[in-house]
Amino acid sequence: MNFEFNFTGLKDIYNNAVDSFDKTLLFELEINKGRFLFMMFLSEEDVESLDLLFVYLRNINQIVQIKLYGNHRKGDFKVYLKPDQIRLIIEELKLGQGSIEFDFSRLINQMNNMMPKSISPEEKLTQMRENKTIMNTINPVDEPNKSVLIGTKRVPQGQTPRDKTLRKLYLYTEGSSNDIEKIIELLKKVNHTVAWTTEDKRKEAKSINKLISDLG
Repeated sequence: MNFEFNFTGLKDIYNNAVDSFDKTLLFELEINKGRFLFMMFLSEEDVESLDLLFVYLRNINQIVQIKLYGNHRKGDFKVYLKPDQIRLIIEELKLGQGSIEFDFSRLINQMNNMMPKSISPEEKLTQMRENKTIMNTINPVDEPNKSVLIGTKRVPQGQTPRDKTLRKLYLYTEGSSNDIEKIIELLKKVNHTVAWTTEDKRKEAKSINKLISDLG
């Protein structure tokens, strides 16, 4: 039987993520021995992950993909957890053999109550870079094989810079969150995007500050 729950604790951090430059929800909870990394990708371009909550279970190296229902902006994040998902979440806690009967409802309520209302841009940037290998299994960026920043280019007429291309600035550069937000604002102002190439052409790489200078 599926377990029904509403993750109302996601409301504030979800709304912050929707309004952010990176369009990414990312935070980690520690409960007993369990480590749960929550991820959502919230650009209109993230069609493959629309209304999906990804929870990476760090101890057992598994990602649980959970469908969300309801009006998220208003705080509805209804889920129907399947028995195999419940089993993996409990396994992540590393309770050991011979444990007493487990109260899963209590765990999920504890998770919901622990969810942060916000996360600073710099803290989220650090989390994104530390977890980019995990994130990349969920297809959060365009052309993930191209991770070397080499410049900017004009967006074709009638189009706008893609969030999934701009998101690469958070994962594949050393710029601060302030610098990345600044360059995204400049790029959108002149309808340009960032250009990338493969690792074997790293000698062509440019820094965030160089691009800001060129655009400014």
